[in-house]
Amino acid sequence: METNEEKIPNDNTMESIKNLTEKDAKTFLNLIYALLKDNKSPSEHLISNVLSIIEKQLPRVAKARQNKN
Repeated sequence: METNEEKIPNDNTMESIKNLTEKDAKTFLNLIYALLKDNKSPSEHLISNVLSIIEKQLPRVAKARQNKN
C-alpha cells in the first residue's frame, strides 16, 4: 500500500517542474493528455507511463535546459 509520501512528487521533481519553460510544460501536458485521452479506465501500465514522464523525463529536460543556459 502506498503512503502519502509516495504519492507526492519528490522535491527534485517539483524543482524540475519550476524550471521548465512554458513551451516545455505545454509539450509535457500534451504528451500526458495524448496518453490519457483515449482510455476510459486507466490501467496500472498507463499510470506508470504518466508517472515515468513526470519523475524521469521531465527532470532530464529541465536539467538540459539549465545546462544550455
